[in-house]
Formats: sequence, structure tokens, C-alpha cells
Amino acid sequence: MLKLDVVCPLCRADDEIDAVLAGLAAQKNIILHKVVFPITDTGDDLSVVIEKIQKAGYTYFLVPLADFSHSLTRQRAIFDYCESDVVLMISQDARFAVEDAAFALASAVNEECVYAYGRQICKKKTIERYIREKNYGKESFTVRNTDVERMQLFAFFASDAFSAYHRPTFVKVGGYDGIPMEMNEDMYYAKKVIDMGLQKAYVAEAVVEHSHKYTLKQLYQRYCATGEWFARHPEFDAYKTTDSGLKLALYVFKRALLGFNIPVLLRFLPDMSARYLGMKKGKKRG
Repeated sequence: MLKLDVVCPLCRADDEIDAVLAGLAAQKNIILHKVVFPITDTGDDLSVVIEKIQKAGYTYFLVPLADFSHSLTRQRAIFDYCESDVVLMISQDARFAVEDAAFALASAVNEECVYAYGRQICKKKTIERYIREKNYGKESFTVRNTDVERMQLFAFFASDAFSAYHRPTFVKVGGYDGIPMEMNEDMYYAKKVIDMGLQKAYVAEAVVEHSHKYTLKQLYQRYCATGEWFARHPEFDAYKTTDSGLKLALYVFKRALLGFNIPVLLRFLPDMSARYLGMKKGKKRG
């Protein structure tokens, strides 16, 4: 049995808290030492969600909407509330696809491999399904600083939708350095520890189902925000991105074509255009 802590940020989670709690309870070979729910206070009635968390014996803290940050909220949870050497990070809309996903992911984390992320799948026949197939393969691997030249930007790819941190290292190196980030805090931290000579792992056996359904406008806005983030973090400029983006687009088109997925083929061009134009606009704005 492996002891670990869990951090799961919540926002308007009335319809999801039951599934989150049930999913954690069903995981095998782990001992949940502390489960922490940072809850964004949006002015909604949070009493039902809080009652269920307390009934399960877990911990929560409220974060005013104006103060929420993907980085600083998680950092606060790990610094101030967690105690175990391994902290599992999961989003409220991620669902465990296998009963030992948490154990498999947490088992990869130690004093040398201080960060790991799991495999995400999408069962819906959408563009996101094919993107996740490409970005989250069936083979596990470990990334060291010697792999960066070969892997370029993908060396730092990570996702806190389902990840695990070595808490002693996270605290020692200052977490996310107190920088407020609305996205990509996982990627920032992955680069930080790899640059320090530590390792990051991808654990394909640790599987969750996780997907979104964005309109083209929402997708454009999301990639605008992503572009702005990269503009504010020029430390990533030295790494190639265009080639990997093109390969991803070609992979999606090929998979949709072979599967005769008409809805995806019709959406392909406007979807990829929204991503590309949004990223370009965001970088210029940032």
C-alpha cells in the first residue's frame, strides 16, 4: 500500500463531487492520507459540496474567485495542507479509467523522478480524442535534461489534470516560484526540475478519461491565453514547436479519414485554424 495526498481544485462542482469522491474511494493499493479540495468561491451555494467533503473526512479551503490561480492555488495546497512525500493532482472532470491509476502514477515518483503525469483518453469521437491519442501514447518514458535537444518543447509537456509531485522537492525548490499562472503551471514546473538535473515521467499505465467540449470561440480564446502565456515565458522560445504542431494536425486528419469520421473532418479546418490563429494572436498580445 502506498500512502499519498491528493489535491483536487473545485469550481462549481455540484454535479461532479460525487463522482470525484467515488473515484478516489475505488482506487486500489493506496492509502489516502490527506485529500485537499481548494474550492473557488464563485458566490454559489457551496454547502452541499462542503458537506460531502467533510462527510468523507477530507479537507477543503475556500479561494475567492479574484484570487484563484492555477499555480498559486495548487502551491498553497501542497505547501500548507499536504504532508505525504507524494501528492497526486487531479482535476474535477477527470475520471479514473483503471482501478490502480493513482498507485501506478504515484509509484513513479521519487527523489530523482520528482514529477509524473498520467495518460489521458477521450472516448468521444471528437478531434480531442485523436489529439489525446497523439499526446498520450501507450508507452511510458522518462525525460532527463539530456533528452531535451531531441524532444524539444515536448520534453516539458505535462498535465496537472492527472499528475504526481514529490512534495519534499516541490517545497525545497519553491514550487512555482510564487508566479501566478492561469495555465501551464505543470509545464513550467516540468522545465524547472528537468533543468535542475531531475527527471519527469510519463506513466501510460495510469489512465484517466478527460475531455472538454469547446466551441470554436472558446477554443480560440483558450489558445489566445496559451499564446499570451508563452509570450510571458520566453524561456521556452529556444525550443521548436511548429513541426510538432503540424505533425499533430496531420495525425488528427489521418485518423479521422481512416475512421471515416465525418463530423471531425468537417470540423478539422476551422478547429485547427482557431488554434493556430488564437495562439498567434495571444503571442502578439502577450
